[in-house]
Amino acid sequence: MSPLNEQVVISDTRFDNVTMTAAVERILQLVHKADAPQHVCTGNLDHLALLKEDAEFREIYASSALVLADGMPIVWLSRLRPDTADLIERVAGSDLLLELCRASAWTGLKLFFLGGMPGAADAAKAILEERFPGVQICGTYCPPKETFDTPEEQAKIAQILRDANPDVLLVGLGAPKQEKWIARHKMQLSVPVSIGVGGSFEMAAGMVLRAPRLIQKTGMEWAWRLLQDPKRLYKRYICRDLPLLLQLTHEALLVRAGLRRPRPRPLIEEPRTTVPQKLNITTAPVQPTEPTEASLRK
Repeated sequence: MSPLNEQVVISDTRFDNVTMTAAVERILQLVHKADAPQHVCTGNLDHLALLKEDAEFREIYASSALVLADGMPIVWLSRLRPDTADLIERVAGSDLLLELCRASAWTGLKLFFLGGMPGAADAAKAILEERFPGVQICGTYCPPKETFDTPEEQAKIAQILRDANPDVLLVGLGAPKQEKWIARHKMQLSVPVSIGVGGSFEMAAGMVLRAPRLIQKTGMEWAWRLLQDPKRLYKRYICRDLPLLLQLTHEALLVRAGLRRPRPRPLIEEPRTTVPQKLNITTAPVQPTEPTEASLRK
């Protein structure tokens, strides 16, 4: 098994080779350090496509404290290439949200939900508080799209977050908007850790149904989501992501066949910190479950 601090390069993007348990522990480390606000990215195939065309997005990834492999195609590509370590597992942002709630219930970690569809963050908060008794979700806010970029709205968001004083800010604005917003505002907000989680609030709230576990394991969750919302997701999955996946697979096969020179493996970084004993946790695998009718009525 790869060491926890090893990094894996896919399409010129470095991913931290960690399990879900290690990812949560690393986030707790970053909260405990509190020397400067930190950014955690959850990267998938669509992010790789966007990174190729967006220099600002690339800089954000390069400066992030932790980059997680949120997508089975990323894991597959690491295992297909002989010139890189195998990623241990997928660390999905929607599962990370649940594990952070589990950790919050044990450690008192304070979470804040920003963004999502109207009502999604509030509904997710109610369901997660029932599922994880003791979880500390210290606030939610869904900023209006029409005025989001105005100075008045940004000042309002900053004040809400100062009043809530969270340890971890989870932002559901979609990529790359959420990552760029975090990068531009994290120093002003002074939240120890911020994470872009895309549509995770909608999934936690039951507004968007998560694919069954078997479909997730086979890496076909994208097809499940495409069938649910083809009009919105066709361009992303078919026009943008599929060509990149075919290109990266072709490159990996050329390296495997000895027809292309393998890239040198990245140097292994020194561990950033040690986990404080009081925050050391062991997370159990989360089995995605659909919210009950009773919880959705709350």
